[in-house]
Amino acid sequence: MSADMPNDGKKYCIKGFLSGSGTTPTRIILWLVAIAVVSFAIGFGILAVSGGFSPGTAHPNSPFTHTAWIASNTTDFPLDGATSGNISVTMGAGEITLNGGARDNILMEATVFSKSPEWQPDFSSALDNTTKTVRMTDKGHTGKAWFAVDSPNSWEIRLTDNVPVSLDVNIGAGDCQLNLGSVNLHNLNVHSGAGDTGIDLGRYRGGRFDATITKGIGDLTLKVPGSGNTRITVHQGVGDITGSGFTQNNGAYVTPGFNPALPVNEIAVKQGVGSVLLEMV
Repeated sequence: MSADMPNDGKKYCIKGFLSGSGTTPTRIILWLVAIAVVSFAIGFGILAVSGGFSPGTAHPNSPFTHTAWIASNTTDFPLDGATSGNISVTMGAGEITLNGGARDNILMEATVFSKSPEWQPDFSSALDNTTKTVRMTDKGHTGKAWFAVDSPNSWEIRLTDNVPVSLDVNIGAGDCQLNLGSVNLHNLNVHSGAGDTGIDLGRYRGGRFDATITKGIGDLTLKVPGSGNTRITVHQGVGDITGSGFTQNNGAYVTPGFNPALPVNEIAVKQGVGSVLLEMV
């Protein structure tokens, strides 16, 4: 008898057991894959519940972003009879989404998603004659490192459509989406250190405004109404500029039918590194 006969015998026994029990190598592989998937899901859930993930880095549609363990709260600032608004929003790191459409007689509604009370922003407001001023400031700007890895910042803000507003948005690192088509702008200033920025003025019907957009690193998408009287100047370091449908006028991008004798919406873009996409809608 050969010396390796015992091993062959074991192989035949295992093969016979698999065939006899209806279990095939393919089924074993599928079971192992299923066990791995379930184990991953359980571990992912434990990390999410225990705070192992930072909401600031999650996709906006992530099921772990706006959930019970990441509490949200909303703070309202009434107009108090003001006929104009002055809004300042400053965030160290995270995500900002800003829209118009605040409720009647409300200048600003700010919803903050946070897992820690200490990461709630500081608010201040004051009424000076007919102008209401509201400041929303990340505590990281004053009391913590701006780029703390556990920063849970995610802010959703709504502004009034009923009175002219001067708006300043400052974000150190993170994405910023400003949908301002319904807001009546007087001035707009946006400063972003790193991250992508989208500014949608596509349905803008407010008064004339001046805007300055300053970005360090990241892409910028700027949408303006083709029917507006808008001039956009771009100073860019590294990256591409796309402005389909615009007319070049002394180095600036202007909307069709631009007339400098009429009120002009002036937008100045200063971009360090990243692409600039100008769209007319």
